[in-house]
Amino acid sequence: MMSVFAFGFGVMAAFAGSSSLVASEVIRAGDPVTAYNAMTEEGESASGDPLVGREVLRTVYAGKPITFENTRAPVIVRRNQVVSVKYIKGGLEITASGRALGDAGVNDPVTVLNQQSKQMVQGIVQESGWVLAQ
Repeated sequence: MMSVFAFGFGVMAAFAGSSSLVASEVIRAGDPVTAYNAMTEEGESASGDPLVGREVLRTVYAGKPITFENTRAPVIVRRNQVVSVKYIKGGLEITASGRALGDAGVNDPVTVLNQQSKQMVQGIVQESGWVLAQ
């Protein structure tokens, strides 16, 4: 039990000691974090950081911190975008077109209005941009 505690404490200490990202220039809301517009607090390159590639939720000014709380996964389905909605169960696959009622990234839930039946369907956005209905 003690070794698990020590390991967890060591991981927490390493995480707490890790450097965080700051904006090297103004990053507008919806823009991605890149190695060019962000750097570590020590002034090193941000490439390889898990925050690189995420979109900022609101404008981050130069010198201000970039965190998971003020970023999100890149949006691949936009509000009012027409998307394919698929229902898959065993060997059965039903596909329809629908209009997304909100923005969503990969593996995010989204509500879609089925254009034929006018019914709202909940689904999960897939990597290629289609929605898996539930």
